[in-house]
Amino acid sequence: MKKYRTVRIPEDLVESILKIMDDRKELGYRSHSEFIIDAVRRRVEVLLKSRVKKPS
Repeated sequence: MKKYRTVRIPEDLVESILKIMDDRKELGYRSHSEFIIDAVRRRVEVLLKSRVKKPS
């Protein structure tokens, strides 16, 4: 079973997310939490892929 943590998100950011979800129902997000998890996951993937090892 996955464990979850609570993260505080500024209300204006949540309102922006809810507006996007309302305007773009085809994105398929069921909740703002689902949207945020997806956004964070995508950002982490980008950062992990772009990490370049510095020569020793």
